[in-house]
Amino acid sequence: MPALQTSVYPLWGIWKIEEGWEELLALSERPEVYLPFLNGSKSDSRKAEWLAVRMLLRELTGSETRIAYRASGAPYLPDTPYHISISHTKGYAAVLLHPDCPPGIDLEYRSERIRKLKQRFLTGPELHLLDGNPGTDELLICWSAKETAFKMTGKRIADWRKDLHILACDFSGNDGFLTVRETLTPQSATYRIRYSVAPDFVLTRFP
Repeated sequence: MPALQTSVYPLWGIWKIEEGWEELLALSERPEVYLPFLNGSKSDSRKAEWLAVRMLLRELTGSETRIAYRASGAPYLPDTPYHISISHTKGYAAVLLHPDCPPGIDLEYRSERIRKLKQRFLTGPELHLLDGNPGTDELLICWSAKETAFKMTGKRIADWRKDLHILACDFSGNDGFLTVRETLTPQSATYRIRYSVAPDFVLTRFP
């Protein structure tokens, strides 16, 4: 079952993956559908993440819904009117659905490794906006917010420094917002992305 609360609008949830992939497969009403992927994957953790996404989607929608993928790698639901975004990190999977527009969701497991990567995804002005020396949580939120914005563009690749821009942020608590602009599409959309900090991970989502 999803470990954290689910929301009705937008429809989303998080599954804490405590089961092995065999247990998750046993939850399915039609396990034979998933065998081609499972037989082709050698990683047990990858199998569990993949199945957890599908069991969470069933929990949210009430039925086992087929997930397909565009050429860019973006997921979509060919048999429902919903737009979908998917994320998974160590021990957790998340799904966000929206009836009207492409959503975005991202989970990032808490790790100090992000400190070594900050120059790769943040520009000088962005670091200045973060007071020059952001903590681990702030860095993870920024990375995750850019990932969420990227997912909403539907593009295959992006440069985190050149194509995704943090314009404003508020890190006063465990829940807040960042403003991120993407310059990958002609629309150059700006998003107010929500973040939450949990003991094991940070989460960002839009809407």
